[in-house]
Amino acid sequence: MHAKVFDYRLLRLIMGTIAFCLPLVVDAFSSTELASISASYHTEARDLFVGLLFVVGALLLGYRGHSTRENRISNIAALAAIGVALFPTARLPGTGGLMADIHYVCAIVLFSILAWFCLGPFRLNTKGKGGKRGRRARVYMASGCVIIGSMAGLAIAKLLFNAETLRAWEVTYWAELLALWAFGVAWITAGKVLPFLVSEEEALNPFGGHRAQASS
Repeated sequence: MHAKVFDYRLLRLIMGTIAFCLPLVVDAFSSTELASISASYHTEARDLFVGLLFVVGALLLGYRGHSTRENRISNIAALAAIGVALFPTARLPGTGGLMADIHYVCAIVLFSILAWFCLGPFRLNTKGKGGKRGRRARVYMASGCVIIGSMAGLAIAKLLFNAETLRAWEVTYWAELLALWAFGVAWITAGKVLPFLVSEEEALNPFGGHRAQASS
């Protein structure tokens, strides 16, 4: 029996790391203060923003999960990630159009699916368990709730406040930042590389060697 040439845990680790670092990267390369992470499309960080989202899309497309359902839903998330990259948000809050509307729909689909992974598949074999599996289950639950809470909070804020207030308080920026960091933390955790969240026999060794691959 031949060894697998690519470990799904490594794919999760790479995707989680990109998601966690994306806000930091676009902040570092943008010369202007960002009203949202997506607004980096209109700054010097555009190529990095689009490129990293395409990488996330490619990884989601290559992610098969543990079932046909996970595979199909991951493919939808991949298309949504690419849609977020290709259809830019409005340059200023409250000045949207068709492309901005498509951007928002794709972002909602993407983050909804990422929350589903946290609350569903990732917790399937960890919820109710003790030890380090139980810790991972709590991380997945917290991450999923943060993603949903960020989306819901942003939607409520847009109903309650005008565009100028949203920009002054940087509501969209912080909602996207929290959602991306929650996404990153969950997928890094699912990569099984953090020693305080995974036992030695199921841990990923990204620099060589083969170990047993326990689910989620």
